[in-house]
Amino acid sequence: MDNRIYNILLLNSVFGAGSQRAVKIYAKLNEMRLLDLPIEKSVLKAGIDDTTRERLLGVKKERIDKVISDCKRADIRILPIYDTGYPECLRNIAVPPIVLFVKGELPDFDNLPVFCIVGPRKITDFGRKAAYSLARRLSKAGMIIVSGSAEGGDFSAHSGVLSVSGKSVMVSADGIITQLNSKNHLLCKNLLKNGCIISECPPREVARKYSFPIRNRIMSGLSLGVAIVEAPEKSGTLITASHAADQGKDVFVIPGNPTDNAYKGTNALLRDGAMPLLEASDIFLRYSEEFPEQIDIKKAYSGEDSKKLKKNSQKKLLSALSKEAQLVYNNLNEHQFSADDLYVPELDAGSLISALTELEIEHYIISVPGGTYKISD
Repeated sequence: MDNRIYNILLLNSVFGAGSQRAVKIYAKLNEMRLLDLPIEKSVLKAGIDDTTRERLLGVKKERIDKVISDCKRADIRILPIYDTGYPECLRNIAVPPIVLFVKGELPDFDNLPVFCIVGPRKITDFGRKAAYSLARRLSKAGMIIVSGSAEGGDFSAHSGVLSVSGKSVMVSADGIITQLNSKNHLLCKNLLKNGCIISECPPREVARKYSFPIRNRIMSGLSLGVAIVEAPEKSGTLITASHAADQGKDVFVIPGNPTDNAYKGTNALLRDGAMPLLEASDIFLRYSEEFPEQIDIKKAYSGEDSKKLKKNSQKKLLSALSKEAQLVYNNLNEHQFSADDLYVPELDAGSLISALTELEIEHYIISVPGGTYKISD
């Protein structure tokens, strides 16, 4: 076994995600060129204190072997911080992950336009549509979208990307195998066709409450900037904005009604200097000059007018929709309906709502008062 990989996984296992202590020990071992030695020799030569040394040497080898075998069986890449493929943008944050677990195609974060979109788990209908349509628009232009793994804003952002077969990066607070076996398994499966799932945690680890704010520094660290679509006064979404600001990244915010609690957090960010996000062009204007070959603004808006003018021939355009949206559209038996009226056994609740959002944005259905929809005429 490669001692370097073993030692990195051991540090990660003992100290957990987001540990500054693990980063300091790694840096010391690396600087003293001790990372290649067996852990019992490297920590002794590095002069690591007795308590820490006992913690590290007390871990059974089988525990680390299990992480490695899990990764091999699930085709998960172990990407240590010293690897040339590790994103430089992430290596430079205050407390970089000493190892990443990656499933899928890892984008070139350092040379491509990567942007983060986040919103709360409990999101309003407006916020859900905003996350979906913004992610869809940016993805159509050629940008790579980063978000988390929760229901609500994260799910909507990834769904918007998938509706145009774009590249999406899910940063999971859970281990990747745990995430793949969650209720988001359908989203994960579709996301992996073009994108990837990243975690700082061993594959079978289950996230705890503190895991999410720690995870959020990775989302902002991988991105040029962050868009907060919605956040109440006390929201984990605001932690991503805080990390982005600390990392010198752009923070965009969609303004909201100042009397609505759902926007108290985001409006406070605007008051403190965040950039207002009124439309996708605000983001294009910020980054298109830096990435003229990768960001195609015309493509972001292509086909929009034709879809609005071709309502009578929408069935001919069904092939352009995601498979989930096609399934839902083909199961619409009533002119007016609610989400609860639909029975599509192939889709979970989150996928169903995402498909309805896509159909609404593409003018196949219209939302009407009372939480219902009707088929466009």
